[in-house]
Amino acid sequence: MTAIDRRIAFRRQTVRETGARRNLRRLLVALLFILTVGMIAMLLQSPVMAIRDIEITGASRANIDTVLARYQVQVGVPTISVRPDELVAGVERDPWVARAQATVRWPGTVSLVVLEHEPIAWADIGGEWYRVSGTGAVLEESQPTKRGARVELKGVSGELGSSVKGKRALAALEFLSALPAELRRRAVMMSGGNGTLIARVRGHLVDLGSPVDMVPKAATLTALLEQGLPAKSLISLVSPTRPAVTPQKKAVRKSQQVVEG
Repeated sequence: MTAIDRRIAFRRQTVRETGARRNLRRLLVALLFILTVGMIAMLLQSPVMAIRDIEITGASRANIDTVLARYQVQVGVPTISVRPDELVAGVERDPWVARAQATVRWPGTVSLVVLEHEPIAWADIGGEWYRVSGTGAVLEESQPTKRGARVELKGVSGELGSSVKGKRALAALEFLSALPAELRRRAVMMSGGNGTLIARVRGHLVDLGSPVDMVPKAATLTALLEQGLPAKSLISLVSPTRPAVTPQKKAVRKSQQVVEG
């Protein structure tokens, strides 16, 4: 074998050895990566990374425990199994929940913040009584109490977990929401003629006219009642900037006209 052949053979041997070492390094890196991933996976599934604390804020009426059980968010369950978006979607299906937010803090804390609807009245929906919020959310089937506001409009529709339907119904709830709590107690919202609204507040009959400008009308009524009015007066708030008050003796016939339209 000539010197040239020996050099070629040596070169080929060197190339083969270099390739073998390169392949070995690649194999070792791959094995190390697999081992690392496996150890991380085992760690995430271990009790070290399990849920230790579940913090719930703002939930007083919503059935949060049932939702947590449905999505297996419990102490001892691997934290990595929690899906915040799915948990929020499940919580927000509760009729009482307006909004929710879920966060995961490692190694093992799940935080759930809930904003619930505030019930302000009972509404007659299809012949059954439901508690409803100021935005119209139908919260639960429940009989009204003597000190609670009521919405007794004609043709109100809606179902549990949804919202009441109808411009007048939503306007009536907006009006009640804008009243101070002491005036809202025992207030009754009723249908007037020609699509109008009337209310009975502290024994006074209030002609609200069309279901618009509910917040200004509530503010005007509050101011009038703070001044003091004759008992059982008829109050016209068709225009909230131009209220009119009719004392009891003169109000009887006008009251009938307001109700009948």
